[in-house]
Amino acid sequence: MDMTYGALVLAGGNARRMAGANKALLQWERRTFLSRLEEALQGFDEKFLSARDPALAEHTAFRPILDRVPGRGPLEGLYRALSACRSDALLVVACDMPLFSAGLAQALIDAAPGLDALVCRDRTGRIHPLCGVYTKACLPVVERLLETGDLRVRQVLEQTHSGTLDLGDTAFPDTVLTNVNTPEQLHALLRGEPLT
Repeated sequence: MDMTYGALVLAGGNARRMAGANKALLQWERRTFLSRLEEALQGFDEKFLSARDPALAEHTAFRPILDRVPGRGPLEGLYRALSACRSDALLVVACDMPLFSAGLAQALIDAAPGLDALVCRDRTGRIHPLCGVYTKACLPVVERLLETGDLRVRQVLEQTHSGTLDLGDTAFPDTVLTNVNTPEQLHALLRGEPLT
């Protein structure tokens, strides 16, 4: 039986390095990061938005998912969405990745079968745990990590049958994984400069 996939955008952080600004609502080329991700994920019937404020999902195709216990980071959002979804797995992307594309989403889905989790790895060897696919098979591990207070998403990868999509083996540039975390990085993006 074929796996079914939904999508999850993680937008529940405090954005401390962005001076508290909601990164999902940052704009690039007259569109918010969230609207860009909504377009990239339009092929998914089931779409979730993990956010502190459910109003962020208004006028979008996303269903808001709120943390059961605040302050537990992306792992809490992943747990809540995997628990709520009808799909067998969720494609997960952080809200501060405005260059994420529908093509990369499809490449992840194509590479995911047979794995509990699959995440991107860039050409420097860096793993991007908030850009990948997580199946419901991860739920017991996520729940155990939350119970023990270990909030590192990377631990899910280490404790499940996981793999990586190496961008060096694809036509996607590493910039597709760009995170915009600071005002300086946002200004660089707006000026078309490389982000550091």
